[in-house]
Amino acid sequence: MPYNKEELFNLPVQEKLELVEALWESIDEELLGKEMTRQGFEEEIDKRIAKIEKNPDTLVPWEEVLNQMRD
Repeated sequence: MPYNKEELFNLPVQEKLELVEALWESIDEELLGKEMTRQGFEEEIDKRIAKIEKNPDTLVPWEEVLNQMRD
């Protein structure tokens, strides 16, 4: 299906978000597996939040991560 990429990039932000969501939801779950579905992402986010709340001292400040990457 032809589309005009320039027109898509010029859409208002809200319309872009709606388009991205519609495209994402149209991707076949079998192709990506559960890990890549919205439900999979939400489960992973919940799991990571619980881990952080349980052990907040394990977090590394972004500045420290960035400095380690630069070294």
